[in-house]
Amino acid sequence: MIREIIKPQTQSHTIEIPKEYLNIEVEILIFPIGSTKPHSGQSDQLIRKTSGILSGRKVDPIIWQRETRSEWDNRK
Repeated sequence: MIREIIKPQTQSHTIEIPKEYLNIEVEILIFPIGSTKPHSGQSDQLIRKTSGILSGRKVDPIIWQRETRSEWDNRK
């Protein structure tokens, strides 16, 4: 795997493909690192209001997931 983080100054960038990747399908992804737009005030409030809300409870994520799925599986 190759991971390259750059800060492009032009719309063109050349990458070198390793020999072992030749003649096979590869995936090339381009996405921004971090947020491209600031959070809205509303989402900041929601994060502050709900962060840590479950910290005092013992929630087993596997059991919670099974219960949630069974609710959907049993619907009519």
